[in-house]
Amino acid sequence: MLSIVLAVWKVLALALRLHTVVPYIPLARATAHVAAAQAAATPRVSAELLLAVAFIESRYDETATSRVEGATRKTGHYPSSEAPANLATHASLYCGPLQTFAASWRDCLAMRELSVAYSAGVAELETWLRDPRVRGSIVLALAGHGCGNHGVTTGKCNDYPSRVLSIARLFAPPPPPRRVLARRS
Repeated sequence: MLSIVLAVWKVLALALRLHTVVPYIPLARATAHVAAAQAAATPRVSAELLLAVAFIESRYDETATSRVEGATRKTGHYPSSEAPANLATHASLYCGPLQTFAASWRDCLAMRELSVAYSAGVAELETWLRDPRVRGSIVLALAGHGCGNHGVTTGKCNDYPSRVLSIARLFAPPPPPRRVLARRS
């Protein structure tokens, strides 16, 4: 029973921090994002990091869609479940709140489900962390997520890793209070 109470408390505490930092997100929606992020988190990819990626990528918009067709990137809010009329079969799709790669329009729609989106985000970041060029660096893994191979090989990614990490720090729990020992006189 205590473990259930602690798990609920952990979700609510992070949801309150998220709602405080991003007040336009209703608490219920913040709680849904936090629950999905915490369920997907791994020892190397924290829930706070996942929530920061979702903030930078889409401001928590489940219907966010980005695609590259030829040399043109098309981004934005796409609430329809119908594929864009001019979606090329060779388009690169990035979907959901974390803007993770989707191999098909069906996969893109699945990313609207928060558990799917956050699990895909973790899988993508963990794949980058295992890449020999990344050497387990979360900064380089974020560069890979944000800018692909170009970000990993050049280290240039429009400050994407530092922007994500600065937001993640806002979601981190406060440090425990410091104990001040009284001096004996």
